[in-house]
Amino acid sequence: MTGTDKMKRILLHADAPELSVETVDEATTEPLEDVAKRYQAVIPADHMGLPPVLAEGMRVAFLATDLNSFERLRRLDLPGDLLFKPSAVARLDLLRAGRRTLVTTREIREGQMITEADIAEVIGGTGVGAEMRGQMVGRTALYDMAEGAAVDFGFLSEDPTGGNRTGPADSRSRRTGEML
Repeated sequence: MTGTDKMKRILLHADAPELSVETVDEATTEPLEDVAKRYQAVIPADHMGLPPVLAEGMRVAFLATDLNSFERLRRLDLPGDLLFKPSAVARLDLLRAGRRTLVTTREIREGQMITEADIAEVIGGTGVGAEMRGQMVGRTALYDMAEGAAVDFGFLSEDPTGGNRTGPADSRSRRTGEML
């Protein structure tokens, strides 16, 4: 690359065509081996400290497979293009980041029944998918939940009426033999 060339950020997603990253200049389903033919060298860069010093006119690309590495490298002024071929973990991170999940809209107390007003959808997160919203309404909170907490099966009763309680009190009674 010359001093006037701009680094291109290229997403290689032949094995995951449903993925997209908003911070790339190009997305291709071409295999890495075919894209690599555009360059004199492709340098693995997930754990790269400083970019290497290259001979004038050398056409190189830097290959990132980790999402954090890609984010770090895309902000640098690399002397070549940045290729992103997401690893399995990076693909999961990308899918999770774009997934609609459920969170609490306010503080929920242990024993409180979940209503429609208690949950909201957000993009990203670790809670259950937004498509499960109808199955969460009517369940009872097994633990206190802060506002904005991810809604997860482990925090709610097993049935929508709250009758099948498998929370902290039950586990305590199993340990001590107390009757509920």
